[in-house]
Amino acid sequence: KVLDLKEETQTFEFPGLEGDVLPSVLRGFSAPVKLVGSSEDEEKDWAFLAANDSDGFNRWGNGQSLYASLIFQTLRGEQLSESKTPEYVFEAFQRTLALDGDDYSIQAYALILPSESTLAEELEVVDPVALHKARGDVKKSIARKFQTEIRAKYDELTSAMESSGEDFKVDATSIGQRSLRNVLLDYLCAVNETPVERDAASALAMKQFESSYGMTDRYAALSCLVSMDGEESVVARREVALQKFYDDAEGDALVLNKWFGAQALADLPDVLDRVKALTEHPEFTLSNPNRCRSLISAFSVNSAHFHAEGGAGYEFMVETVAKVDKLNPQMSSRMGGSLIQWKRYGEERGASMKAELQKLADMKPISNDLFEVVSRGLK
Repeated sequence: KVLDLKEETQTFEFPGLEGDVLPSVLRGFSAPVKLVGSSEDEEKDWAFLAANDSDGFNRWGNGQSLYASLIFQTLRGEQLSESKTPEYVFEAFQRTLALDGDDYSIQAYALILPSESTLAEELEVVDPVALHKARGDVKKSIARKFQTEIRAKYDELTSAMESSGEDFKVDATSIGQRSLRNVLLDYLCAVNETPVERDAASALAMKQFESSYGMTDRYAALSCLVSMDGEESVVARREVALQKFYDDAEGDALVLNKWFGAQALADLPDVLDRVKALTEHPEFTLSNPNRCRSLISAFSVNSAHFHAEGGAGYEFMVETVAKVDKLNPQMSSRMGGSLIQWKRYGEERGASMKAELQKLADMKPISNDLFEVVSRGLK
């Protein structure tokens, strides 16, 4: 039923309903709005709808709200043993994972945690490092609790894909299966706190990387591998995969952009040093906007590392923007935009970002495009 909201306050009645009723509203993303509820136990409602709603969009949306709530509680350091939220999250995740049907794409989306950028939008002051850790902790807790079920579903999808033959298929079911399997691989690789776990996770990702017929599966496996570190065998698999991906690209610009991007987005403590080293790679040039975006701009959205304490990420960005401004003012102005939200990042980070912006503003010469963005950002 369509409800037309035309007044500040309206009441809608639905006669003939029996028992407890939970409305599923804004089905099919019928209105581009954010809904604020008034239920006494809103998280319980989210959990029920995330697991049972027949509308795929609402199932996803309620799951995102539920996951975000747990991540924010973790971020604030609340005692989760006294909260019902973990129980609701686990229940929703388990039911979603166990869904039968062929709508694999919706199932995949419903299992993914909200991105760090999405979560940051809900915060007045953002601590990217703490937010990254909180999201990672929630992800690890889910992965550990349901590791057996996740692996069983992963193996089931792998068998189904292998039995369908070597031909790369682009029908909705096949695309959905690949999406879901890659989400599950990401969860399985999150269990990596011991040498045995890291070896198992890297071996699984490497197996998918080597056996994949298409870019989607191979890139998903590479994205897991580039963030793995530790034992010699783990590092070896990562480096072999990176070299293989590069060699197989055979100079293809789009594939090489993905190769640079995967490394810029890696969750490694020395990722900034790796990005700096990649700027000296023969295939990298600041004069190519797409190549520049694939490495430099990608690093700027690797929030926890770009905003790491000390401000080295900001300094690197300003140095790079200064070079790009001489080649492509439109590109430099977009890159400089990564620093203009300094007021949202706390006193210390904000001061560091603002200081680097000021360096750009004082630069001589400076393009009109970059100066417009920087001067507006400093206000």
